[in-house]
Amino acid sequence: PKTDIVFLKVHKSASSTVMNILFRFGETHNLTFAFPLGGGFQLSYPHHFLARFVQGFSPQSPRRFNILCHHMRFLQPEVQKVVPSSAVYFSILRNPVQLMESSFVYYRGASAFARVRSLEQFLGQPQRYYSPASGDRHYARNLITFDFGFNPDGDASPERVQLMLKAIEASFDFLLISEYFDESMVLLKEMLCWDLDSVVSFPLNTRDSSTKSPLPASAVEKLKAWNRLDWEIYTHFNRTFWERIERAIGRERLRREVRALRARRAELARTCLQGTGSVAPKDIKDSSLRPLQHGGARILGYNLKQGLEGELERTCRRLVTPELQYSSILYKKQFAPQPP
Repeated sequence: PKTDIVFLKVHKSASSTVMNILFRFGETHNLTFAFPLGGGFQLSYPHHFLARFVQGFSPQSPRRFNILCHHMRFLQPEVQKVVPSSAVYFSILRNPVQLMESSFVYYRGASAFARVRSLEQFLGQPQRYYSPASGDRHYARNLITFDFGFNPDGDASPERVQLMLKAIEASFDFLLISEYFDESMVLLKEMLCWDLDSVVSFPLNTRDSSTKSPLPASAVEKLKAWNRLDWEIYTHFNRTFWERIERAIGRERLRREVRALRARRAELARTCLQGTGSVAPKDIKDSSLRPLQHGGARILGYNLKQGLEGELERTCRRLVTPELQYSSILYKKQFAPQPP
C-alpha cells in the first residue's frame, strides 16, 4: 500500500469525504500528517503553499511527512520539501456549474457575492461585482484554477489552457471526479494498492437539499464562460479519468468493484447509524459530531447507534467525525506534549 500522499483539496468537491478516508488510513497505519502551524485547518490559504506553513517543518532538519491533505494553494517545489519524493499526488474535481452554485451559498460573505441577491444576478454582470484585486476573489471565479496555483483571471486562449493542463498532468498522478465518486474510489484503491475498507466512506460536509437551487440553462452558459479555465480543466480530466479507468481496471471489473463498495457502505450504515443516513444539524445528538455550519448552507451530519462498543464504536465514530474535529484529534495525537 502507498503511504506517502499529496491530496490537493479543491473546495466544494467532495474533498472532505476524501480527507476522512486519508485521516482514517493515516491513523490506522500510524502515519504523519503535514498539519498547518498551530493545528489550524488551512495551510495559510489563499497564499501559495510554503513549506514553512507546516507544523514541525524546518529547513535544517528535512523531516518528511507521509500525508499532505489540508487546504492549500498548490506550489509543487514547496510541497516537495515536506513529503518524500515517492509521494503519489492526486486531487478531485467537480463540475464547475455545481461547484459555483455551492460556492455561492457557502461563501455568501465573499466580496463579489455580498451585493447580489442570487447567483443569476451575479452572472448577469459579473464584472460589476467582481474585483480581481479583492483578497477573496477566488471564491467567485475559477476556484479550481486558483487551488491548482494558477491565475483565476488568466487568459483562456487555447495555448494558455494547454500549458495549464500539461502543468497539472506533470504534477499529478491522477485526478478523480466527484460526480463519479464511487468509480473514483475504486480507481483510488487501485492506484494506492489499498483494500476496500480503506476507501469506503459516508458523505461528509454535504448540504441539505433545501439550500440547493438549479440554475436555468441561460445562466449555466454564462457560468461556463465566466469560469472558462475551470471548465477546460474539468472537461479534460473528466475525459482522461475514463481513459485511466479503461487502462487500469476495465469497465466490467469497475462495475463489480462499485457494487462491492456500495454494498459495504450500506452494511456499515446499517451497523453504525441511527436511521438510514444524514440528519439536519439540529438533530445531531452528539455535539462532537456536529459539522461546522457556514454561510447559507445547512451542513448535514450523523447519529451513531447507541451501545456500539470497542473497535466497532471507534470505526463507526471515525467514519462520521467531521473534518475539523478529526483534524484536531490527529494533531493532538501527533504533537502530544512530552511528559517532563
